[in-house]
Amino acid sequence: MAAPMSWRRLMHSVYSPAIAGVFTRISDRLFRARDSRGGSSVLLLAPLLAEADPAPYRLARPTGSAGAQGSADGLCGHFKWMAEHVPAFRVPGTRIHILRSPDQFYQTMKARIKTAKRRVVMASLYLGTGQLEQELVDCMEEALQRSQDQSHSPDLKVSILLDYTRGSRGPINSRTMLLPLLQRFTSQMRVSLYHTPDLRGLLRMLVPQRFNETIGVQHIKVYLFDDSVIISGANLSDSYFTNRQDRYVLLENCGEVADFFSDLVEAVGDVSLQLQPDDSVNMLEGMVHPYKGNRQDFSAAARGRIMDVMTTAHTRQRLLNRGEDSEDEGASGGEEDTWVFPLVQMRPLGIQVDEQVTQ
Repeated sequence: MAAPMSWRRLMHSVYSPAIAGVFTRISDRLFRARDSRGGSSVLLLAPLLAEADPAPYRLARPTGSAGAQGSADGLCGHFKWMAEHVPAFRVPGTRIHILRSPDQFYQTMKARIKTAKRRVVMASLYLGTGQLEQELVDCMEEALQRSQDQSHSPDLKVSILLDYTRGSRGPINSRTMLLPLLQRFTSQMRVSLYHTPDLRGLLRMLVPQRFNETIGVQHIKVYLFDDSVIISGANLSDSYFTNRQDRYVLLENCGEVADFFSDLVEAVGDVSLQLQPDDSVNMLEGMVHPYKGNRQDFSAAARGRIMDVMTTAHTRQRLLNRGEDSEDEGASGGEEDTWVFPLVQMRPLGIQVDEQVTQ
């Protein structure tokens, strides 16, 4: 007779990061319940169950403070090593604006959607279901209808990327909010729902809604309108539109940056489930399913698709920046005085660019 399996081996026989996520959520709720009634402490299990992650690959960077004289050239020299590893975009500082409040963030999005001519790209964890969120959807409807009225071949395309588990929570959810638009403007509208490959099999069957979001979610926060883009930490939810302060950086008329983020969201969308007008979902033809297909095959395919965007943009920007450096040699400064370095982190897919650069 085989020796009994220890509890630690038993827990590690199930995918550890997923189990750790569930126990983290459960222990968090128990602690909050304990705090409210003054009960005894609860042992945190997640650190015991999670396997240690390997240290990310270290990137070479200059030592000391290159250009320590404190000039703009010195600052540029200190960070320019990043351009060897990730796309580097030069933009005029005058085109970068900080939005100051949740209401300004919300009103800016509504105004930009209404005036968009070519594209609206919005990536978030989820879209809320209240009145303010409905007004945002109404702005999209208005813009799409205007585009149809002005042309037999409408130019405006709307692409929404959300997380599958968070966007599907409850009977009224992000999907039901967007279905009327998808049904009415099928050729102009795309709704992609990213599903983590870690939530699969028995785990997917047993872990209930809300708790299943602890396994892993997509939470890029990018809101793009033609060639302008808002990079934020805010979700598309009423609290983020009224009293929940976050960061909102608007890059105005920065076409190269907007193209990059549009391509990135499209790539993540391509490896996500596609919402259909009847509220069903399917994968694009030829793409491995995130929880029905082989996990390694999905991760490899998704990583290849997303990193292709990073690699293409990196190569293009290096060539472009070198050309601009040659043209600017001997010149005294220029309009493009600000650098933007986008970093991507999707550990379940083996993408650890952010870790590698920032460690």
